[in-house]
Amino acid sequence: MALVRRIARPLLAAPFVFEGVRTALRPEREIDVYPQAFDAVDSALSKSSAPGFVDSRAVVRAAGVVAAGAGVLYATNRAPRAAAAALLVTTSVGWAGRKKVWELRGEELVAEVQSILTDAGLLGGVLLAVVDHDGRPSLGYRANKFVERSQKKAAQKQRELEKKAGKLEKKAKGAVSTAQKQLADQHG
Repeated sequence: MALVRRIARPLLAAPFVFEGVRTALRPEREIDVYPQAFDAVDSALSKSSAPGFVDSRAVVRAAGVVAAGAGVLYATNRAPRAAAAALLVTTSVGWAGRKKVWELRGEELVAEVQSILTDAGLLGGVLLAVVDHDGRPSLGYRANKFVERSQKKAAQKQRELEKKAGKLEKKAKGAVSTAQKQLADQHG
């Protein structure tokens, strides 16, 4: 499985790196698809305490840089689950700027549906990457197993201590009985 991951990770990451770099270099490409959304982003940013140089272009550029960086991290197996989660977030945000499929006709509709399905397939791969544990059990599973082992050890220790306590009780009863006999013999 390690060999499969070594081959699959760069293959899955490549489109994200490519699109991330393209988006970082030419954010207008994304902004031109759905300008109303980015006008709303610019309006919200101007009303916020964000620095003046931050606009929708900067946000789109930053998302592109994050996607490209996360793609490289994922491809090189550096923090693959966190990188996959970042890819999932940046790609999901990109879906907000999609063309309205119900308004399209003919070849444009076919091309957009094909693009959506391709992106959906990539998102499916990224979702799998987010939950992939490299063949190791999850942290929850390991924690549950640790608790089970601890409970078994505690129960075993309790049985051992109860057994020792029973032996000590017998010895103590024997000692008390012997002491009582000795006292009775001395006074009797």
